[in-house]
Amino acid sequence: MKHTYRHIINRHSNRHTGWLLLSLLLLCLTACYSYDEYQTVDTHSDEQTTTSTQLYIYVHAPQTAVPTRAYTDEDDVDPINNEAMVYSLQIWVFTHDTKKLIGYFSSTGTSALNQPEGYEVYQLTIDEDYAQMEEASREKVDVYVLANVTEDNCHLTLDHSTTREELEAAVLAHGTQDAFGLTAPITVVPEGVGLPMSGVLRDQKVTGTAPVLRLGDSSQMAKVSLIRTVSKLRFAFANQTDNESLVINSIKLNAYMIPEEQYLFMNVPYDKMTCHIKTESGYNTTAPELLAATINDVPAIDQPIRYAWGNNKTLKPQEYETMMDEAVADGYLTQRMYYLRESDKKLQGEIKYQIGEGGEEQTATFQMVDEGGFSRNHIWTVYAYQAQAQLHVVVVTIASWNTTDEKKYDFYNW
Repeated sequence: MKHTYRHIINRHSNRHTGWLLLSLLLLCLTACYSYDEYQTVDTHSDEQTTTSTQLYIYVHAPQTAVPTRAYTDEDDVDPINNEAMVYSLQIWVFTHDTKKLIGYFSSTGTSALNQPEGYEVYQLTIDEDYAQMEEASREKVDVYVLANVTEDNCHLTLDHSTTREELEAAVLAHGTQDAFGLTAPITVVPEGVGLPMSGVLRDQKVTGTAPVLRLGDSSQMAKVSLIRTVSKLRFAFANQTDNESLVINSIKLNAYMIPEEQYLFMNVPYDKMTCHIKTESGYNTTAPELLAATINDVPAIDQPIRYAWGNNKTLKPQEYETMMDEAVADGYLTQRMYYLRESDKKLQGEIKYQIGEGGEEQTATFQMVDEGGFSRNHIWTVYAYQAQAQLHVVVVTIASWNTTDEKKYDFYNW
């Protein structure tokens, strides 16, 4: 789920060519057209304007990779299904010091962000008094971008009347509705709604001359990179052939693991590790059940250990994720996934299970490697398998690529 800084660089060779052409086009527009003769067509509107000044804003979607426990570009993994889809987009531009709204844009026509290149340059009509100022006199700006933040998934309604203070204070919260929380866990990305994403640039210079302005300096347009504001917790299960059946009765995270409120926007540059949580609101005080129903379909396979991280030390995180996804698709594993608010805690929990029909219910605990490993846009996997009449675990610190422990009644996590 988290894209690292690699994901703002296209993996396709024509991306750089496209960006060069775009930069040249913007420079030509600025240099060659007078204010009176310039016309611009908003790419998201059928209406043509002749006098309004446009601010070009480059937005990059989280198309490519999601960090696991490693913090390098090479160790990111790709999102699956519609985890990277952008269905709606909102952009606010405020003056940095006076906090005045000088531009707002919203759209559900975000098709370019869902293409492999995963970027689009948006044109926002900007307050004309601001636009006509000399470049040296223009106040710097703050740009806020949200994707897929709606009443349906985040229980928030934000629009052109939302102030900068309200955006800074906006949270995913456990209130009357628990947005991406434990009491109403999201197990599937809502079709047509998607996962919430955010990006922000603060104290940015605006360059150019009306009617064409841009963020950044004269040589390069500043980019707003969208980051998923939630993380994904995956539980996967397997049994060994000829064992008695394995039934999973319950999955819970402990109390005080998931914050009651998490800010939409980061307050520092995104670094793949730091959370932005409203800690004074506290954490979950109970341990609600995550399973909607008992898991009775744990597959029996010959070598369940092959899916334990560390069994094949040559696998990279993306290769491991691909292996797990294919195993689920082929029926070798069963899984449950949960999209949750980020956490700065060392997540811990328990799984209740029984072996064999009428077997005694037992409890196994799991614990992640370190605090902060579940910051926004990350994936954690807990893999449990029964072999040799017991439940096995491999606890791994992916950041150092070492297997740290192996014992029964614990679970693999990364």
